[in-house]
Amino acid sequence: MYHVITDADRYPADIGSIIPRSMINDAGGTKNFITIKLSDEVKLHRRADFGRVRRPVNGRRGFKTSKFHSLKGDGKPLVMSESWVGERWMNGYFEICPSISMFWDQRFIVEIHDNAGACWSVPDTFLKGNDGSFAFSEGKTCLVLSVLPDGSGKLVHGLPATTHAKHLRIQNAFERAGHTYHVFDQAWSAHPIRVANIKMVLSAVRALPFGHAERLTIERVLTRNDLTVGECARAFEGRGDCPEEWVCAAMGRGLLEIDIDRPIDRASRVSRPSAPFWRAK
Repeated sequence: MYHVITDADRYPADIGSIIPRSMINDAGGTKNFITIKLSDEVKLHRRADFGRVRRPVNGRRGFKTSKFHSLKGDGKPLVMSESWVGERWMNGYFEICPSISMFWDQRFIVEIHDNAGACWSVPDTFLKGNDGSFAFSEGKTCLVLSVLPDGSGKLVHGLPATTHAKHLRIQNAFERAGHTYHVFDQAWSAHPIRVANIKMVLSAVRALPFGHAERLTIERVLTRNDLTVGECARAFEGRGDCPEEWVCAAMGRGLLEIDIDRPIDRASRVSRPSAPFWRAK
């Protein structure tokens, strides 16, 4: 799958009419695109320079966009939505998740031709796992406003029927081609507890000089099972007034995994990195 990034001159552009030509022209025209055929049903189109294929919305959908500088990318800033359940905290989770080694935003146009016809999409993210696997991921809020009998509204978990059907078609076509297309629930990463944990890990990994000596220190600790943040932090006693920060930094560097479903504290569970979420059973 890595050839979708590295091979820029072997695949001439073959872009179907369903793809808006305004998008192609804004990204440099067909001369700046290559097409990689994954199967008879699935084609991937990307820019030859591996740049973004879609311009930022710049507030046209009622929310602003901003840039996010990732330590796991290719040096180009990610451009993301700043809405409550937009890409901000999804990208933040990808940044701290130890099972994700690299990720790139909106670098591909997916074109599908299946029994139901043609459809297309620009997945939010292309991810590489620490096990060498890859996945395309589309972030959605997975929350729908439902109107109750009394006229009031309530957010319920799910997707609009048309959106659900489209992404199920794309997901199934990718699966038949032997690849992964995952719909990621942005509301999950935007939960206030997870947001606080994401902020904590991001702050630690960007503030602390986590080098070779620190890696060796945490590796010695990880030879044990059933660890907690507090137990791991003992190896960093004397390194400032909060040795737990070094454990958070170790997660941000991909060395260990802290349970982020509850507020991170000294009792939080620590383990070696699990499989990427698209490979977890």
